[in-house]
Amino acid sequence: MPRWNFEIPFLTQQGTAMAQFEISRDGGGNEVEAAKRVWRARFTLDVEPAGPVHALVSLSGERTSVRMWAERPSTAAQLRAGTAELSQALSRAELTPGDIEIRDGSPPQPAPARAGHFLDRAS
Repeated sequence: MPRWNFEIPFLTQQGTAMAQFEISRDGGGNEVEAAKRVWRARFTLDVEPAGPVHALVSLSGERTSVRMWAERPSTAAQLRAGTAELSQALSRAELTPGDIEIRDGSPPQPAPARAGHFLDRAS
């Protein structure tokens, strides 16, 4: 599956903050599967006074869904208060708004692969 990782600098009142991005797409080899592919953009931005905010934006067909995690409860509350504005901004960008979820904490981390699971000892 294609995956791109990069950083983008953002100028803030406190100086420059780096946002780490990852863009990926589900696999699928034929045209029927291509219509079901999901593009995902993940990024994290840590700017004071908001603190760390993690986002996952998914584009599936015409639908754009957004899931955000704020590590500070006050930031999560502010983000929840702005979900209607985010939905309107997606519409203005000619994207069909899907689910918009704001959660406290940080995103779940994928489980690491079991050590030695794919070990081939044949010579």
